[in-house]
Amino acid sequence: MEEGNDLEDDDEPIRRGGKRSSEPRPVTYVYSFFHLIFALASMYSAMLLTGWGNANVEEKDIIDVGWPSVWVRMCTQWITAALYVWSLVAPNIFPDRDFS
Repeated sequence: MEEGNDLEDDDEPIRRGGKRSSEPRPVTYVYSFFHLIFALASMYSAMLLTGWGNANVEEKDIIDVGWPSVWVRMCTQWITAALYVWSLVAPNIFPDRDFS
C-alpha cells in the first residue's frame, strides 16, 4: 500500500487526523430503534400470514381455506413472537454469553 493513499487496509489501525489510533471507534446502538424495527417486522410478517392485504380476492381464488391453514398461520405467528421474546430475554438469562 502506498504512503500517500488514504484508503484504509484492514490490517492497519484507524487514522484520525493524520495520527494512527489502535483503538477502534465505539459503535453506538439505539436499542429502542432496534426493537421498533423488530416489532414492525413481526407485525408485517403476521399481516402477510393472515392475509390482511387481500380484501378484493374472490372466494374461488382462495387456496388456503380450512383448519390446517389456520394452524399453520397460528404456529408461525407463535414462533415469530417467541423468537422476538427470546431476543429480549436471552441476554438477561445468559449474561456471560455474547449475543452480538
